[in-house]
Amino acid sequence: MYSIDSFTNVPLAITLIICCVLLGLLIAIRVRNTAKISFIFFAVLIVLIGGLAYTLYTVHTLYLACTILACAVLVLPYLVIHVTGIPKMREKTGRSKTSEAEKNTDPLSSGENEAALERYKNILAINKDFTAKAANMFSDEDSMDKFMDYFNKQLTEKTHADGCAILLADEFDNILAVRSMSGAFPPPYKLPDDLPHKPVRVETNFRYAQFQLTDNIFGEAASGGEPLLIADSTQDTRIYQNGPEDFLACGSYIFVPIKFQEQVIGVASLSRNPGKEKFTEKEFEDAKVITDAASTGLKPLFSFLEYSEHRELTKEGDIASKFQKELLPEKLPSINRVSLGCWTSTAEDVCGDYYDVLLSRKDRISYVMADIAGKGMNSFIVMVMIRAMLRLIVNTPQSAGTILSWTNRGICSENSNIDHFASIALINYNPVTSEAQIATCGINPVLLYSAKTNSISKISNSSEPIGVEKETKYKDINIKLIPGDILITCTDGLLESLNEFGIQYSLTSLMKVIESNHQLSGRDIANRVKDDIKKYCGMTQQYDDQSLMVIKIQG
Repeated sequence: MYSIDSFTNVPLAITLIICCVLLGLLIAIRVRNTAKISFIFFAVLIVLIGGLAYTLYTVHTLYLACTILACAVLVLPYLVIHVTGIPKMREKTGRSKTSEAEKNTDPLSSGENEAALERYKNILAINKDFTAKAANMFSDEDSMDKFMDYFNKQLTEKTHADGCAILLADEFDNILAVRSMSGAFPPPYKLPDDLPHKPVRVETNFRYAQFQLTDNIFGEAASGGEPLLIADSTQDTRIYQNGPEDFLACGSYIFVPIKFQEQVIGVASLSRNPGKEKFTEKEFEDAKVITDAASTGLKPLFSFLEYSEHRELTKEGDIASKFQKELLPEKLPSINRVSLGCWTSTAEDVCGDYYDVLLSRKDRISYVMADIAGKGMNSFIVMVMIRAMLRLIVNTPQSAGTILSWTNRGICSENSNIDHFASIALINYNPVTSEAQIATCGINPVLLYSAKTNSISKISNSSEPIGVEKETKYKDINIKLIPGDILITCTDGLLESLNEFGIQYSLTSLMKVIESNHQLSGRDIANRVKDDIKKYCGMTQQYDDQSLMVIKIQG
């Protein structure tokens, strides 16, 4: 029998220590149940530890060889079983166990959760109902109002509420406004001090009120994004008690944010009178379910209405732009000792600018530059009215300021619901005396390049546009012109033209082009300005019409 020398004892001892550490780790894994370990590994380590210890004790290599043999015999059957095992059977067994585990953890497959299954079916049915309602209302003229009223009715009936108010958010102004209201809904916010406490006046105030996203319960529900159940409003400082009238007494409230993809688009509010039973948790849950379902139909309806409105505006804009071009002078008249340059560049769907040259009398030539507020057919209708009035009044001996004042009175007399505001620059030029009388309303500027001083300045002042106040009177500016003088007027769309960085063209840029090209004709100066604006803006889209008129006095 071979003996082990003292030099070999060291690695054997280290191996024994490592095996003991490994056994300790396997036991810890088994106790903590962090992984599945076969008993073979435990058996092999125990045999190995025992063999190494006995070998070191007897100092004979025979025991070490027997230990290694025993470990190999233990591991061999384990490896043979895994090598010859059937993969498909193991896969099938694994799937079976997984399926069984899922079955045991599925709340809807258990008999004790039949109520939850029924609730989910009910939620699905409500969602389908609201989606179908929204789809059926797409073609209705007042589809949004009808959908909101249906939403209101479902909430009220399901929760047995005495009143319901649905508010929608304005994404630009960060406010909430009532879109549907029914029943008795005591205002939970502080009423204006000067508002009479009468049911009709209070309800009217509520219907047309606008709520910020702070300092009121509606805004808190919207900004917080979480539903609120206020069972007893007398114990909640967020509800303002306006009393003492009975119809203002606040009872129980529910506030549920209307969300779409985590974006709050409104608030559904329910009230119950103080003399009745408070809202329950079940009614609170029902209100949340109905509101969630309504939001699934509300957002597509919003998108469709926005698309329809855009399409209608585009259609109107195309028609209005076509007729707008018909109103512009096809050919500028040839006037002795006056060089004239005009152009307009229309923006899509706007139709806001027009200019005109009227040879009314031998001693008066009227130059008009107008910018009408609004878009599409609305602005076109106002444009036609102003154009007709000006063409009629300039034939009278009235001054430029009086002509604009009379036009303003006529426009303000219209009772239509459309906006009828306009900025106008009117220049009456007397070719006999070389005098000009100028009047402006709104923001259309009038510039004068003086040949005498070789300088350019703004000579007009901003004032109220046409269509604001019936009694507004506009002032005259009288100037004497000499050869080389240039009068320039334009619309704000030209001055506010944007480049790729969002920076406006400005009045200063316009003045520089006029100064550097004052020796050219009026037509050439106008074209130089046009080229300069194109270069400045590049391919940047513009959102307003651009118009310019250049009147140069020649010798």
